[in-house]
Amino acid sequence: MENATKALILAGEILIGVLLLTLMVFMFRAMGDFSNAVDENIETKNRLEFNANFEKYRNKADITAQDIVSMGNLAKRYNEKMQNEELEILVVGVSSKYQKMHILKDEQTYDFIREYSTVNKTLNSQQISEIRHFQCIEMTYHKENGKVNRIVLKKLE
Repeated sequence: MENATKALILAGEILIGVLLLTLMVFMFRAMGDFSNAVDENIETKNRLEFNANFEKYRNKADITAQDIVSMGNLAKRYNEKMQNEELEILVVGVSSKYQKMHILKDEQTYDFIREYSTVNKTLNSQQISEIRHFQCIEMTYHKENGKVNRIVLKKLE
């Protein structure tokens, strides 16, 4: 009788051990799924924040030269940080030396602002300066990560 009692106790301990091991495996898998979901949420948040820097210009027709320089500077920093990706900021209707804002040096950006921030017009035989505007005509996204990878802007007359 004593051996039967010991056998039942041993069987109970084994059963409890198997249950605990099953519970641990289940918890490990659940934590892995949770961790993957958190990683995906962080990646989505980062992508949305990055794109928000540029999507505010989508289809706008009142973009200034200073806005374009800001976009170019963001693109330069991003391109330096991300070696295998490139964000292009292209400007149509300007001198060829200013068409690729994402590679311009600081001196060139100052020249761009000086040349394209205002336009002189004659109104009632009086010379006035108006702010020159640009329009975002194209915005494309990277196929794999969903981030903006190309913006084309056009000088308005």
